[in-house]
Amino acid sequence: MARKLLNNKSRAKKILLITSLISVFLIMVISTIANFKSSPKASDFYGGSLVWATAHKPTIMNPILTTHSVSMSLLELIFNGLVRLNSKGEIEPDLAKTWEISDDGLVYTFHLRKGVKFHDGVECTASDVKFTYDKLIDSEVNSPFRLLFQLVNDFKVIDKYTFQVILKEPSFPFIYRLVREIVPKHILENADLQNCPFNLHPIGTGPFQFKQWSEDGDIILKYNPGYCESRPYLDKIIVKTYSDSRDIWTALMRGEVDFTLFIEREDYEVVKDDPAFKAYAIPADYYYALVYNLNDPILADKRVREAIAYGVDRKGLIERVAFGYGLKSKGPFYPESLGFNPQVKAFEYNPERSLELLAEAGWQDIDNDGILEKEDRELEIRVLVDSRNAVFKRSARVLRQNLQEIGIRMRVISYNNEEELSQDFLAEHKPQAHLKLLFAAYPEDAIEDWHSQESKRVGKLWGYKNEKVDKLFELGENTLDKAAR
Repeated sequence: MARKLLNNKSRAKKILLITSLISVFLIMVISTIANFKSSPKASDFYGGSLVWATAHKPTIMNPILTTHSVSMSLLELIFNGLVRLNSKGEIEPDLAKTWEISDDGLVYTFHLRKGVKFHDGVECTASDVKFTYDKLIDSEVNSPFRLLFQLVNDFKVIDKYTFQVILKEPSFPFIYRLVREIVPKHILENADLQNCPFNLHPIGTGPFQFKQWSEDGDIILKYNPGYCESRPYLDKIIVKTYSDSRDIWTALMRGEVDFTLFIEREDYEVVKDDPAFKAYAIPADYYYALVYNLNDPILADKRVREAIAYGVDRKGLIERVAFGYGLKSKGPFYPESLGFNPQVKAFEYNPERSLELLAEAGWQDIDNDGILEKEDRELEIRVLVDSRNAVFKRSARVLRQNLQEIGIRMRVISYNNEEELSQDFLAEHKPQAHLKLLFAAYPEDAIEDWHSQESKRVGKLWGYKNEKVDKLFELGENTLDKAAR
């Protein structure tokens, strides 16, 4: 999103991306763009600074390890990838200007641009590309992206500007997994990637180069005069960290910042009627879901899970939590993605059916207190909820009320950061479900959450396991015909 902003010749003075909730399953992104008071001149297109506000402190900026925070967005400004995604979600050249795929689908040969230099003046070559991917699959490095490359048999340097990937078996969507930023071998070859200075002072080949990271969390990037493509329109990007969205909104209204990825829905309601702004509402490619621990004896029963699905009023959830800004999802695929099947029907709100299913599973309200029991055990679901996220908290309140109406007690287990989710914490609270935000842009995103092997990656509490689903994903990897995939 940031790169699109920088290359938009009609860029506005203030740009906001605002997120509201969806239902349990699809979020809305709303952006508002301030109008120019007069027509822009050619000279308006270059120069100046963009002040970018975030409520979450940046993490390390290393493409091999970084998975979250504003740092993820900064990676594509500081680095180039072998290939990249365009605005339509299609693969296009980046460091690789051309490539060929062998007839059997096993060998990918990439021809790199010549003369592309890292910000320290050293040329980027096929050795840097191979080094990057070697580190991504290195078990000692333990990159969170390692499982994406299980099909790789070998990475090869053919010559200075030719790089080759050899697969164990064909994978037609594999090239999407190569959308990873390339790091400099000459700096990181002998470094401890988990703790090296590079993580806080990254050096790439991208349109912006790192300049400063202050003690209060502010980051400054300046444009790269030697960038291999066209000059970026901005001279500088300044990332400022605030304590929460309220402070960001105040700074925005004071004119202290120009851009933020998320503001509150009520702030959008103010902005959308302001004649100085144009507002747009578009669906985003991620969704909220209640993720279950299928090893739990209660949730292992499919009838209980289906009862919960029938018992959640998702239309009401959208209205009460997202104030109408949301869509009901039919599954883990974005409606315009290859994996989406319009024939799949979503569960409709039907609490009567919920009660029938729970009765079939042996749950009854024996003591007439509104909560079902079985074998002297009340039907309670303990759910992890990130207390930093207002959408999660509002969702939890509505879900708890919905489930109460079908005889299920929902107990919220709050946490403030992922580090809290230690083994001791989990052992003490014994959560059975987790309210999560998941991506849905491409089938590859779904694989990461719903294939039994991928779902074991670092940071996941529970994995999904279904042999039929695994097989379908694997067929999708190897099937040439697009409709069949």
